[in-house]
Amino acid sequence: MSKTSNSASWSVLNTLLRGHRIPLGMAIMLAAVAAALELVPFLILCYSVAALPGLPDAYVFFQLAGWLALALAGKYIVYSLAYFLSHQTAYRVLMDTRQILVRRLARAPLPWLQQHNSGVLNQLVMQDVERIEQFIAHHLVEMMAAFAASVLVISVLWWVDWRLALAALAAPLLAAVIQAIAMRNVGQYMTEYQQAIGELNGASVEYLRSMPVMKTFNQGAHSFARMRNGLSRYHDLVQRITRGTVPGWSLFVVMLNANIVVLPIGLWLMHEQQIDLTGMLIAIVLGNGMVRPLMKLMRFQTQIREILGGVQRMQPVLSMQECQSETRQTLTSSGVQLSGINVTYGSRPVLSDVSFPIPAGRVTALVGPSGAGKSTIASLLGGLIEPDQGHILVGDCRLANIGDAQRCATIAVVAQDAFLFRGTLLSNLKLGQPEASDNQVRQALRVAQAEAFVNALPEGWHTHVGERGLTLSGGERQRLAVARALLANTPILVLDESTAFADSRTEQHFYEALHRTYPDLTVLTIAHRLYSVKDAANIVVLDHGSVVGSGSHASLLQTCTLYRQMWQAQASQQSRDDSQTRFVVPPGEKEHA
Repeated sequence: MSKTSNSASWSVLNTLLRGHRIPLGMAIMLAAVAAALELVPFLILCYSVAALPGLPDAYVFFQLAGWLALALAGKYIVYSLAYFLSHQTAYRVLMDTRQILVRRLARAPLPWLQQHNSGVLNQLVMQDVERIEQFIAHHLVEMMAAFAASVLVISVLWWVDWRLALAALAAPLLAAVIQAIAMRNVGQYMTEYQQAIGELNGASVEYLRSMPVMKTFNQGAHSFARMRNGLSRYHDLVQRITRGTVPGWSLFVVMLNANIVVLPIGLWLMHEQQIDLTGMLIAIVLGNGMVRPLMKLMRFQTQIREILGGVQRMQPVLSMQECQSETRQTLTSSGVQLSGINVTYGSRPVLSDVSFPIPAGRVTALVGPSGAGKSTIASLLGGLIEPDQGHILVGDCRLANIGDAQRCATIAVVAQDAFLFRGTLLSNLKLGQPEASDNQVRQALRVAQAEAFVNALPEGWHTHVGERGLTLSGGERQRLAVARALLANTPILVLDESTAFADSRTEQHFYEALHRTYPDLTVLTIAHRLYSVKDAANIVVLDHGSVVGSGSHASLLQTCTLYRQMWQAQASQQSRDDSQTRFVVPPGEKEHA
């Protein structure tokens, strides 16, 4: 991490602590007092050992024991107060930071959210914020105590003999130089480590979601390429970090604990009668006593790098502008026009110069082979991605100029992979229209062909569904997603293979009910089965990201080769299916000639 990034991260951290500085400052001051009290038992011990040859009055030892008890009790009381204040502050900062992040993410542009997988965002909101809590609750207090203890040790040794103080500083300085050389790449390691953790989190979430499918084919985590690659990268990186840092760290620890400078100088000064036995004992005990606080300070150096790395990852989210009142655009109609749309994923073109209208109050169908770019158009209309070139008009207003809130109130997109939240069916249905009446809910369910199976559930629409709606079948989830979109009452509805799991009769009943109940609704339906959309006002045929035909079903059979081939192939398949169904002999019955 560069110095500029460190400075920016400290600035963000300072902003997050704003409003909490008084209790945090009190915690730091109490930590310094506790560090001073922690040295008292060492000094009493040195005095007592040095006084033993003179056999002083036992009363003196009782006095020393009393002071020792008071020092220990005071240390624990003061430390407890310091940690109480630091933890209280930490949890408030944690709550405030997470609320800010969640609010910013809730207002983040959809294309930005599409570019960040859930594992990275989970790490941002959970683990990175947790590190800040650890820093405030524990590290700040311990760092202050360690720093104060080191300063006090040097001060006492300077009081005994200035040469002892310099000797006590020499070993840590030499060890610090060794550590700085050995740990010079730790910043880069931490950046790579956090990236690897983020990728592994994302792969883990994706694997857990796909686990039922993987188990069906008896496949484990190592069969999942993304998980396997993430684990391999993490393993290799940890090995590289270990090889690069452990030798230097070991030498650093040995240098600190060896007391190779204080002991010989202390013995020499005592031999020269420049210090007495008490001074020598203080030098040995406090010289070693510097090791623990210095070890803490060095350990915090690595942890602070991790914390600053997390703060740096938060910066793009924290710097998002507060949601301002959107200027609501006046839409003259619910008609949509795509003009010159180009979209690329990396270097691969997905849509090339796509232009077609979606007339207001009519059903427009979008068909084509898999990979033609149909779902990309649904993502464009839903605001999930933005075109590289071209524009989309809603009425006479560009979609790019319409704010998220107005876009959500104008266009509802139902994806093939319908997502349901943990909760009741009703709470899921009312997601876009919390004030919807029971009659409106029933109407939406009826049109979506979901009323029958919802009524058959033990608790009706008050039935609880599990996470992602996994307690329901794919077709049931799709129909509920369609009902939810209808209940949102948007003038434009985009159906991306949203009836793929339905049988032909259910699909036909759905489109009939949709036209009958919502005659003014502008609909773009992306379909694979052509017979389900043959009555659409306009059918647009997409192939390899380009429009190769448009018009009614009858005209496309005459003018568009691809559409005619698709229709003939599906008609032939349907004929074979009907033939097989017609001549299936029920079990237990004999086939008659």
